[in-house]
Amino acid sequence: MSIAELLPRSQGPVRIRLADGSLHTGRFRTDILSDRAVSVFFYGDVRDMSLPVSIIAGVESVEALDRAS
Repeated sequence: MSIAELLPRSQGPVRIRLADGSLHTGRFRTDILSDRAVSVFFYGDVRDMSLPVSIIAGVESVEALDRAS
């Protein structure tokens, strides 16, 4: 996932899918370092993680998932 794709999707509670297939629910804290670099920290429901953007395969809004259910 690119930084341009990540930032608009990273607001509010989200579920993320990582490249290894694992799913995590929580909130992002992102610090924009430059137009090509961002620091990503995920406050997860189970555990917190510092993540490279390159291992984030998908981000979905928890609210959108709840509405679809």
